[in-house]
Amino acid sequence: MSQFLHWWETNQVTHLFFSFSAMKDALPAILTALPVSLMFGLVAFLLAIPGGLALSFMKMSNTRWFRWPATIYVDVVRGTPLFLQILLVFFGLPLTPIYKTIVDALSLRSYLFVGIDSTVVLRGLLVLSFNSAAYMCEIFRAGIQSIPKGQSEASRSLGMSAVQTMSSVILPQTVRRILPTMMSEFILLFKDTALLAAVSVAEMTLRAKEAAATTFNQSAYIVAALMYLVLTVPLGRFVSGLENRLALQDSGGTGKRPPRLGTSALDAEHIVPHKERMMSNRE
Repeated sequence: MSQFLHWWETNQVTHLFFSFSAMKDALPAILTALPVSLMFGLVAFLLAIPGGLALSFMKMSNTRWFRWPATIYVDVVRGTPLFLQILLVFFGLPLTPIYKTIVDALSLRSYLFVGIDSTVVLRGLLVLSFNSAAYMCEIFRAGIQSIPKGQSEASRSLGMSAVQTMSSVILPQTVRRILPTMMSEFILLFKDTALLAAVSVAEMTLRAKEAAATTFNQSAYIVAALMYLVLTVPLGRFVSGLENRLALQDSGGTGKRPPRLGTSALDAEHIVPHKERMMSNRE
């Protein structure tokens, strides 16, 4: 074993890219940056939920003055790279008068949050949450439109207002259907926090980059990758299990998966019974 470890540490490839001693030295710095990555991912995700829901209502509105701005916003955000958006927000937003007014009014430059300048935290959360809200918009819209229209019409016929119908009938079912997709969006958002290293936010990837530059050894990147895997793989398994469990419940225990999001609600309600009737007629 000692001979193998000696060979491992002296081999040119494994020594520079998978050195156990270098990984051990880099681990404390990367661990201290883990709360920063988690904070950016979790807070931005929570901020994106109401933003995405509001955008979905605007995009489904019959009024073009609500529908068009939401459509343009979603198209622009989803059509441009997140890395480019980060550069624009971090280097362009501080030049705007409204940003300077808000920062001066709240005295954000004099505060630190998780050891980082509050203005940097503000810009990081803004760009991540605004980006995720565009994707949340489509998730909410697909979920709401997957609910049969008959339920909304039945609720209105019972005397419920549009707000009561949405909050008591449509949204509870929507959240249940989109929960696995939202969890997947959180995993993607958490991994995207690594892009903040490009603007010197002290998250895990930046700490790994600093360790690699200091020691001229790339093994620190392996540590950062393992840290992401430790968090994302269990979450991914949880999402898969949750999706299968919800599919089993929606199918009444038959094991049939429910219609995918985006499928027409009318089709979703009638396609399977129609196919079953066709099969029985042939028999």
